[in-house]
Amino acid sequence: MKKYFAILALVIVAVLVGAVLLYGNDYKHEDRPVIADLKKHNEVMSACMKTALAKHPGAIVGIQMETEDGRPIFDIDIQGADGKHWEIECDAETGTVVEDSVDKD
Repeated sequence: MKKYFAILALVIVAVLVGAVLLYGNDYKHEDRPVIADLKKHNEVMSACMKTALAKHPGAIVGIQMETEDGRPIFDIDIQGADGKHWEIECDAETGTVVEDSVDKD
C-alpha cells in the first residue's frame, strides 16, 4: 500500500513540475519597461509610495511597475494599520493615484 502512495505522489509531483515548466514561464525580458529618466522615475515612485502610505498608514508589502491601458503604472500593495490590504495604482509618469481599493485576494 505504501508503494502505491509513493508512486501516486511521484506522479503528482511530476505533473505539477511539468505544468510549471510549461505554463509558468510567460514572463519575457523584452516586456520589462525601459526607464529613460532614472532620476525622475525614482522621484515619482517615491512620491507615489508616500502618497499611498499617507492615504493608508501601514507597510508597503509589494510594488510593481506594469503597463495598463498603454500607461506605466506603479501597483503598490499595502498592509494597512487597519488590518486591511490595500492596492493603490499610481501613474508612473505623473505621480497621481488612479485607483485605490481594498485588495480582495
